[in-house]
Amino acid sequence: MISAQNVPDLSVKHLQAIVALARFGSFIAAASYLQISQPSLSRIIQQAEKRIGVTLFVRGARNVSQTQAGDAFAPVAERLLGELLQQTQNVRALDGEMRGQLIIACLMSVADQVLPTALVEFRKKHSKMHIQIRAGLASAIHEDVRSGIVDFGIGNAVGLHENIAVHAIVDEPCYVILPDDHPLNARTAINLADIETEPMISMPTNSGLRRSIDMAASAQGVVLNHSIIINQFRSLFEFVASGLGLAIVPATVLPPPERYSVIVKPLQPALLRRIGILHLAERSLTPAAEAFLEIFEPKFITATGQQLNVVEKGR
Repeated sequence: MISAQNVPDLSVKHLQAIVALARFGSFIAAASYLQISQPSLSRIIQQAEKRIGVTLFVRGARNVSQTQAGDAFAPVAERLLGELLQQTQNVRALDGEMRGQLIIACLMSVADQVLPTALVEFRKKHSKMHIQIRAGLASAIHEDVRSGIVDFGIGNAVGLHENIAVHAIVDEPCYVILPDDHPLNARTAINLADIETEPMISMPTNSGLRRSIDMAASAQGVVLNHSIIINQFRSLFEFVASGLGLAIVPATVLPPPERYSVIVKPLQPALLRRIGILHLAERSLTPAAEAFLEIFEPKFITATGQQLNVVEKGR
């Protein structure tokens, strides 16, 4: 049996502070993320270092770097937080009624339509669960999963860190969205070369969707005219309907025909983006995550029109 005298008296707030400071490398950014003041974060870190008995961080003029001990301990703190969250949810589920918190990181395109419909059904079955959605770009999804602060992520399943496992995967097609009076509406399918001179309503350059589109265009010797940059799909559809340009979007975010005056056309050759359900490799999915995915996966399959391939065994 481990003696309590040999275990440092660290609380969840100590672990969260260490993980946040290691992740952001800045007291300003970490304090903002934790929603506490910088002096409070500094005191928590100093207290943790004193209780552990080593210096974890070196304070610089503009940023913070980790010591060798900090490099070693920050991943341990992440694992402890993740394990505590998972086991807490497991215990809460023992009485047959799920309680606790489900944290999901997902691409903005998925959060726009498919995720809300799944959440409505999930909340009807598990009304005592608290749910947090962290919608963002692919890089943010990967970091949220890798850091262990979310139960799972729905994001690009390419270029993954070795600590991220893929639970299931789908190759999602993209489509061209045009105003309903555009001359190209007579086509059954559209090639990227067909729209090279057209003004495009596009996502920012740091989005995974934009990178996939630009890579596909480059491979075909096409340079698209990204005339207007926006990061909200609903505004994007409004812009297209107003005749400001064309857009390329994934299947999960296709606009309802009754809401916008636009036409949807498939790309030829097809442009696919690989989307996966991602989680920290050293942690299995929680019961709450499993229950949510049972609802989400069929809706995701319907939205993409593709087969969702389970990578992990046991489902």
